[in-house]
Amino acid sequence: MSSTARTLPSWTSDYALLRDRIASFPNQQEIRSVNQDGDDVEILRYWPEDSWTAPADAQRLIFLGPANNSTRAKLQDEGWQHSATMHLLAGKPEDVEQVVQLSDTSGLFEAPMENYDVVEVTDFDRPVARGRMHFGPTYGLLNDPDLFSPDDPDTARRAVLANFAGSAFSHGLPWLLLVATEEHAAQLPAGWSKATELAFWQHN
Repeated sequence: MSSTARTLPSWTSDYALLRDRIASFPNQQEIRSVNQDGDDVEILRYWPEDSWTAPADAQRLIFLGPANNSTRAKLQDEGWQHSATMHLLAGKPEDVEQVVQLSDTSGLFEAPMENYDVVEVTDFDRPVARGRMHFGPTYGLLNDPDLFSPDDPDTARRAVLANFAGSAFSHGLPWLLLVATEEHAAQLPAGWSKATELAFWQHN
């Protein structure tokens, strides 16, 4: 099947909600999103053929799956630059870590928001990690937790993810989906596997 004919999975529109973006759908193959002010246009889609042209107002492109080398070359000629690679990880809630022991000085707080739930880890009442999860129909979609100089970054990050895994399990969701940085995807923990790659491009 041609990459231009692939319909996007449902988690891709939820990924916009997870980042406080407003999504629209020009067609089944693309998601266009903007920030809350209507600016910062972003296009998410599978890698297109080199005949595809980015919208003139786009400032960021996100491509799923294996790269198309001829499209890469064309984008570079048009002033686009590859800025980051992330990975979609998938795991079943019952197969991934659900409990992480925190230090006596740490706390964990949960807050339901309109489009996602927030979990925050604190140490001496100072936030050290914060993550989000959107509840989809058959999955929980998570972002890689933000870290704020914790003494133990690995434990703080794992605590956020474990709390969400427990929440997804209690809600009967069969899957967890995590958009992880390249660094964290390389340290693949038990129960997680790589589902696809996200390539981020920014216009110079």
